[in-house]
Amino acid sequence: MQLGLFDKCIFSGFYKKAKDGRFIYLDKSTLTASLMDMNLADGEFDGTIEKDCDRAEKTYYKHISSNGKGVIVGFTDLVINGFLDVIYEDECDVGVGVIPSAFYVIKTPKEIVKCAIVYYSNNKKHYVPLTDLERIEVK
Repeated sequence: MQLGLFDKCIFSGFYKKAKDGRFIYLDKSTLTASLMDMNLADGEFDGTIEKDCDRAEKTYYKHISSNGKGVIVGFTDLVINGFLDVIYEDECDVGVGVIPSAFYVIKTPKEIVKCAIVYYSNNKKHYVPLTDLERIEVK
């Protein structure tokens, strides 16, 4: 059975934004990147997990098992988890070492799930994986 826009449906689970607190802090003065976790930070510990890292894994969404019904308003590819990569773009060697012309972080997806955008209440939506969706037949 084909799912389409504005179909009424029931679902058995959805993806909710995960607040894992992980990010990469770039120190431009020393040209180092540190993996931080704000969920571990307290008064004495600043949340640094790893200093001078090049790649870190990050979770963006977590699956919640919950039953409900709503209306499909769109479809999207949702990045569930991925990597944060530190990129150094080299300019030239001037005798004191290579000085990067750009120093930044990019997101690289690891797991992507095809989801439907389902509105279940007024201005409230869920990202529902297509495997958790079932269309309601209108008579």
